[in-house]
Amino acid sequence: MTTATPAPGKLLLSPSDHTLILIDFQSQMAFATRSIDLVELRNNAALVANAARIFNVSTIPTTVAEKEFSGPVFDEIKAAFPKAKFFDRTSMNSWEDKAVVKEVNRIGKGRIVLAGLWTWCALSVLRCQPSTRGSKST
Repeated sequence: MTTATPAPGKLLLSPSDHTLILIDFQSQMAFATRSIDLVELRNNAALVANAARIFNVSTIPTTVAEKEFSGPVFDEIKAAFPKAKFFDRTSMNSWEDKAVVKEVNRIGKGRIVLAGLWTWCALSVLRCQPSTRGSKST
């Protein structure tokens, strides 16, 4: 008979095995969001960002066209990462940005967790591409 032993699940995330990419948590990008109340959206973004900070998860905060169109990242994200470098992109697809990909490679973790506002373009396109470098994305 097999004996069960307590152990963490192999698929569970731990702070040491993944990188979080925060994508486009900016006012103009959130303006057209209708699936969630804006206050709740910002609170949720703050929860994710602060959890990453508290658990020391490597995090890559990104914006798109910050000065030209989308505006600054939410204050809640800035507060969680006051010393972080924010990667401002010109493409909706973070994986097309050389600086973002370079940072992912520098950190070197095999799993990537994505958090962003517009799942149909910021996340779904990006979701398929980390596998091109051997990473798994969630």
